[in-house]
Formats: sequence, structure tokens, C-alpha cells
Amino acid sequence: MLNVPTILLLDEEQLMREATALLLTNRGAKVTKTATLDEALAELGHRTYDVAVIDLSSSSPKCVEILQRMRAHGNVPHRVIVTTSQPLPRHESADFADVIVKPYPFERLLDAVFGVRATRRAAPRSGVFPLVRRITASRRTAQARRGRV
Repeated sequence: MLNVPTILLLDEEQLMREATALLLTNRGAKVTKTATLDEALAELGHRTYDVAVIDLSSSSPKCVEILQRMRAHGNVPHRVIVTTSQPLPRHESADFADVIVKPYPFERLLDAVFGVRATRRAAPRSGVFPLVRRITASRRTAQARRGRV
């Protein structure tokens, strides 16, 4: 792998933090998990990150405050992605690379973090229906061999 993105993940909920980190790590990223804004700022002091994924809950500081504190700290990741349960006002969302409203499919987050994939299928395919078609075709072939068609 040539370019491994470094991601700072800020999420207060432990289960979601672990699941999101696992998802991103499985796609090749190096993820640093933090539970609070202070932890995230401390990590920003040690290292430069390509992407910051910030999950906002109702008790989190506002996006503008988080970005201001990152700027004051002197190290803002190249891209900042926010996940939130409420759409952000236009003036707040302007400074972020992407704002993703919950609930969202993980594919949406992957597209935001790694960039939209160039070879995307028109619609997601189910693994069940191609299997059903294959079984049906096998049965027809078997019946044709026995002369029942």
C-alpha cells in the first residue's frame, strides 16, 4: 500500500468508536481513537493527521468551537468530516470537508474518508438473487439433459 491515510477519530460512544475504527482500519487506514476533544487536541500535538472524523452528540461542543480549538492548537487535519444527528447550519458546515447526517451507511463514511470510488456500481447487488438465478439455471439444464423440457 503506497499511501496509508492517518485518521483521528473523535467519538464519545465507545461501541461506535471501536466499530468505526475497525471499519477504517480494515480498509487500510491508521486510526487513532479519542473519546474527548481534549484527547483529540493532545493527539494533534503529537502527530499530523490526513483526516479527522468527528462524531457529534447532543452533549458535544459545537462544530465551530471544535474547529476553533483545533486551529488555536495549531494543527488541523487536511480534511475534517463531521457526523451528526442534525444537519448543520450552512455557515457552520462551510469549513468542513463533509457533514454526514445520522443514521448513515458505512459506505457513505468510507466515501467521505477515502474519496468516492471511481468504479461504483449503479445499484447495490444482493448476493441472494444471483444465487437463486444460478440454481434455477442449473435445474433447467439438468431437466433438459433428461429430456423433460
